[in-house]
Amino acid sequence: MKPVKLPFNKISFLLFLIFSTAVFAQNYKISEDLRLSALKINDYLINCEFDNAYELSDKLLKKNPNEPLYYYLSLASIGLKTLDFDVILDREKFQRNYEKGMSVVNAMLEKEPDNCDLQMIRGFLMSANAAYLLLSRRFTAGVREGTRSLDVLRAAHACDTANYDTEYYLGFYDYAQAELRRRLGPIGIFTGLPKNAEDGIRALEECVKYARFMNRAAQMVLVDVYVRENKLEKTAKLLPKLLEKYPESRFLLWTKMRYEIAKKDPVSAMKTAVTASKLYARDGAFRNAVMILEEARKSAGVRRFPSEIRREVVEISEKIDQSKLSSSELRTLNSLLRE
Repeated sequence: MKPVKLPFNKISFLLFLIFSTAVFAQNYKISEDLRLSALKINDYLINCEFDNAYELSDKLLKKNPNEPLYYYLSLASIGLKTLDFDVILDREKFQRNYEKGMSVVNAMLEKEPDNCDLQMIRGFLMSANAAYLLLSRRFTAGVREGTRSLDVLRAAHACDTANYDTEYYLGFYDYAQAELRRRLGPIGIFTGLPKNAEDGIRALEECVKYARFMNRAAQMVLVDVYVRENKLEKTAKLLPKLLEKYPESRFLLWTKMRYEIAKKDPVSAMKTAVTASKLYARDGAFRNAVMILEEARKSAGVRRFPSEIRREVVEISEKIDQSKLSSSELRTLNSLLRE
């Protein structure tokens, strides 16, 4: 049987299709598997299940050490545990994974400089590093890295305006800048910081509605922003749903305590603080087990806890390793126990 000869124009068209398919297959994209992995780790992080987040991110990196998003998820796990415990944790692991992640994503960007998802991940890695530097009190380096990361994320969003995952960091940053200007009072007029917090809030709301995998993290931030902005009706709609899904989220319990103070319900706020304090003590975050109780007492405007709450505070104190507290933290704990 003689082979069929195709006209030259059809051969050219087939070659074009084959070549185009090969090129497209090489383009980096956030796959469904990547999206689901990111959502799973974010769920763990919001609910303060840091051991599970560490285990899954390590497993994913071991399986595919050339996936840049996995490095970001590892950094986010370390960073949020550091934030929650208020102690710098896993510094060497963080630095190692940051450097490796940047090396991987930069090498990929050399081949695909216009890839919007790769630009976003690079910005995420830098944003996570900036936050960790700030938590480590390396303020100058943290601010510098944060500014650079936001330039990268703005470019990533301009590259694909339907990429609402970028709005997580961009929205939070816009809000934080406006909040800083407000806290500076009259001096804030001369800072050049944005006056209106609504742009940041709007970006976070868009992230919640449309993002692929950062929407749940954006919800956690947004509900706290609503409390700070005294948008209590919006808080009332969102916060109970989040706490139902993430009942052990100390991040959300801090927000709930502040919400109850804003509603002029100090007893509920103190009870919420007790709930969070028990979780902190259980997980070995002894400093914050004390500090959230102290914050509740101060916010409620009382010198001593009511007797029923004090009994629970005594039970919590028995589970706190006092050798892990500073002298000032010990004094605070003792003051919480006074009759």
